Amino acid sequence: MDKRLMVLAATSGLMLIAAPAWADGFQSYRMCGGDMFKTCAAVEITVTGSSVTMKVWNLSGTNGSRPGTVFNAIGFYNMPGGVTFGAPTVAGPVRPGDNPGNWAFKNGGQVAFPVDNQVLTPGDKFATNNGIASGCASASDLPSQPELYLNPCSSDMSNPANWVTFTFQLSGGSWDPSTSDLVIRGYDSSSGQVVECWTDTSPGGKPANCTPITTSVPEPVTLTLLATGLAGMSGASAFRRRKNRQAAD
Repeated sequence: MDKRLMVLAATSGLMLIAAPAWADGFQSYRMCGGDMFKTCAAVEITVTGSSVTMKVWNLSGTNGSRPGTVFNAIGFYNMPGGVTFGAPTVAGPVRPGDNPGNWAFKNGGQVAFPVDNQVLTPGDKFATNNGIASGCASASDLPSQPELYLNPCSSDMSNPANWVTFTFQLSGGSWDPSTSDLVIRGYDSSSGQVVECWTDTSPGGKPANCTPITTSVPEPVTLTLLATGLAGMSGASAFRRRKNRQAAD
C-alpha cells in the first residue's frame, strides 16, 4: 500500500485494503499439432477492459514440426455472442530487409470460426504476405517475395520484443480468453500444403488436433536453482574436507 494511504488510514481511523490489479482474463498456449502436418506455436492473450494484447511466437521447426510454416490466420471460437474486434496493430521482429504491415479482422460468419485475424489478403489460405515465420527455418524453407515477421529460433521467451504482438479493442461485451478456443492456420511453401491447428473441436466439427508442448529441457529459473544447489553442495563438501584434514592434523 502507498505510504500516504497508510498514514491517512492511521490518522483517520479508516481501514483501507489495497486492491489487486484487475483484468478480464489471460490465456497462454504452448501447442503443437495440425491436420495436414505438424506445426508448433506459443500464444499469450491478455484482456484488460476492452483492450486486448495477443503475443504470437512461431515455434515451427521444434518438436518435429516443419520449420517453413508461415502463420497467416489466427481465429477465436467458443466466444461470447456479440463480441467483435477492431482493426489490430501489429509489431514484432521481422526478417532482415522485410517491412511487414498489419493484419485484418473478419468478424462474423465468413469462415468456420467467428473471429478471423488474417494477413491482408483475406480469404486466400495460401497468402503469406505479413505472415509470421519461424527463425528455425532456412532461407530456402520460406517464400522469398512476401514481407514476413520472424520470431527467433529460441526457447527463451522472456524478451517481449521477440514476440509478434497484436493490440486491438473489443466491443459488444466482455471476453475472458481462458473460456474460448484458438485455431492457427499456416502455409508451407515448400510443399504447398495448408495446416490448421485447433485447441478444441472446431465449429465445423473438426476434432481438436493441438496438444500442449511438453519438454524435458529445464527453464532458465530451474537451471539457476540447479546451479545454486550444486554450488551449495560443492561448498558443503569442501567444508567437510577441511574439517577432516584439521581433525587428522
